[in-house]
Amino acid sequence: MAARARATEGSSPPVTLHEAGDLIWIAPTSAPGDSLGAETGAALAALGRALAADGSSWDDVELVIAHLAATADEAAAASHYRAYFTGTPPRRTVAATLAPPGARVAFEIVGHRPRRPASGDLSRRTGFVDHDGERLYFEVVGGSSPRPALVLCHGAGSNHASWFQQVHALAHDRPVITWDHRGYGRSSDLDQRSGPEVAPGDLLAILDELEVERADLVGQSMGGWTAVGATLARPHLVRSVILTDSIGGIVTDAVIATLARDAARDPEHEVLGDHPALGATFRHRAPALAHLYQMVGAMGSVDPATMIDRLVHATYGPAEAARLSMPVLCVVGDHDRIFPPSVMRAVAEALPDARVVEITEAGHSAYFEEPTSWNRAVGDFLVALDRADADAR
Repeated sequence: MAARARATEGSSPPVTLHEAGDLIWIAPTSAPGDSLGAETGAALAALGRALAADGSSWDDVELVIAHLAATADEAAAASHYRAYFTGTPPRRTVAATLAPPGARVAFEIVGHRPRRPASGDLSRRTGFVDHDGERLYFEVVGGSSPRPALVLCHGAGSNHASWFQQVHALAHDRPVITWDHRGYGRSSDLDQRSGPEVAPGDLLAILDELEVERADLVGQSMGGWTAVGATLARPHLVRSVILTDSIGGIVTDAVIATLARDAARDPEHEVLGDHPALGATFRHRAPALAHLYQMVGAMGSVDPATMIDRLVHATYGPAEAARLSMPVLCVVGDHDRIFPPSVMRAVAEALPDARVVEITEAGHSAYFEEPTSWNRAVGDFLVALDRADADAR
């Protein structure tokens, strides 16, 4: 859809809301006043009225960009911004461009309209694939869409059930496949070889059984190694790769340096809902979900230390990273203590066609902690690929 703009009635100062599909943004809006605090409150109030008139809210805002007349005002402007909101404010950054003449501060917002919940029944198929002496469990949700299948590869503290907040949200547009790595969920690990050496072959065996000819592969933490390994083994199968809080085994000098500087692995404490793969505040914000995550993480038969050692020793260097020429989306929680955003940016820089999306207020399991934001980021990425495919035909 072509972008269009429309003025919002009843706003002082006047606000123009721009739109392209479900994307919305508002150009810098200022409200000159007697003080920086007054200007901040008036400008944000005008933006709030514009959002409400559009049927949106501050919850739909991805980013607020502040334009300041003087860099000396930055700390005070940040304080006034936080004070305006009763809860957690939307993510904010400061632009290099100055506020309009006559104003000390102006704000610009970028967001998405709330999408109507998908409705209608979804088909569900479950089964096992016998491969390499093991029995591998899978589920397929969604109909026979011509779009590539979305394949979700879980991390070491998870199994196929951990994607319960993604499957329904994404399977109305395309088939969604979840599965269990060896030794997790319902898959066996009789030979105790679970890990990056065998997982890519296991995944490809499942996709062959399901006759999948084209797929978008999602890898969370450990699952990123699986997605990258399968892509390198069969690149013509993979339209895109989505690494979520995972380096996928990609190691360059920059990645190593950033890991050494920024990654922190905090020990897990014997506290209900505490887990190193969750953000530090998640168990307070969502105690039931944090407890669920903690319980699911204890259901695998693979020793965590053994798996970490296997992952550390399974790496892909710059030459192999360069072979991942398809679009890659790196999604990372801004509070990830295992692979922080700085590490994910270093990974993206090693890839030919990669971009990074940070999920606000999320740790190492952004898909679980902030599913709405995660689903939107991944869904928008897939829709853009769908449109590119359609244009190419």
